[in-house]
Amino acid sequence: MKLLAKLALPLVLLVLAGCTREVSPVSALALDKTADGYRLTAEIVRQDSLDDAASPAYLTVSGSDMPDLLARLGNLLPGELYLSHAQVLLLGESAAEESILPLADYLCTENDVRLSLRVAVVRGSAASDLLRNDDEVYALSELLERAAREGTLPDMPLYRAAEVLHASGTAILPALYLDEYGQTAPAGTAVFAGSRLSCFLDGNEIGGGGAGA
Repeated sequence: MKLLAKLALPLVLLVLAGCTREVSPVSALALDKTADGYRLTAEIVRQDSLDDAASPAYLTVSGSDMPDLLARLGNLLPGELYLSHAQVLLLGESAAEESILPLADYLCTENDVRLSLRVAVVRGSAASDLLRNDDEVYALSELLERAAREGTLPDMPLYRAAEVLHASGTAILPALYLDEYGQTAPAGTAVFAGSRLSCFLDGNEIGGGGAGA
């Protein structure tokens, strides 16, 4: 019921505004580096009727940068790309080793991207693998929100990450990994210097559990 409430209001507003094209809400994104660019995986909210529980579907595109990736993603969707529901952006280690400032700046200037979007770095596997691991829509967002409240992971949404990176080029973002049971779990913190991933601090150094260094 909580999820339906999240979805229903924006969709009703679109109808009232006279929008007749179907929308395709995105709940989470995962960015991985490839040999010749980037791979973006999107978790799409799929719901056949108001009586059915929402379930995720996944689409993957390759491109040179975020504008290119989002344009390609939009071309695959049956309706309009809708990013206002996106709550999590996962970065693979290789993607995070590039400067993330252009990415953060672009997303912060996109009108339909929420500034409270949570950003996390994935350790030990592709960001897309971790994204696909949880079949419950918004599960990643709830994990990061809870860890931020409890202080076991940094409270670092997109807008705050962009601010601190512009101020000093350094930031500490939450890290996640797939544990030995195949569950998504906190994995300490990802330390950025010069807007690039520099190293990880294990969870026991900030009071939470995590993967080894």
